Amino acid sequence: MPTATITLDSLIRKYADNLAYVAEMGIPATDLGEFTHHLTYAAETFNTAGVNGSEDLHSAATLLGQAAEVDGADKQPFLLRAAALLRIVPEMTDEYRDMVGD
Repeated sequence: MPTATITLDSLIRKYADNLAYVAEMGIPATDLGEFTHHLTYAAETFNTAGVNGSEDLHSAATLLGQAAEVDGADKQPFLLRAAALLRIVPEMTDEYRDMVGD
């Protein structure tokens, strides 16, 4: 069974709302620059709150930056690794919401 291709845009769409909430950025990111900015701020917020996984978010931001520097199929390894690291964002956000009572 074929798997969906992961793109920078698909990762942004999937995680932008959660990251904007945690980073306290009113509007979700729509491009890579904003997304990595929100990702970095959210990682710091998670770290400060004691939510495990913030180091994975820093790594994902680095991988996304690397993916943006290459073309075509060369992007996929970076995107796949970033996607694996970002999978925990919804759970981290739920844990953070429980902590702040939202």
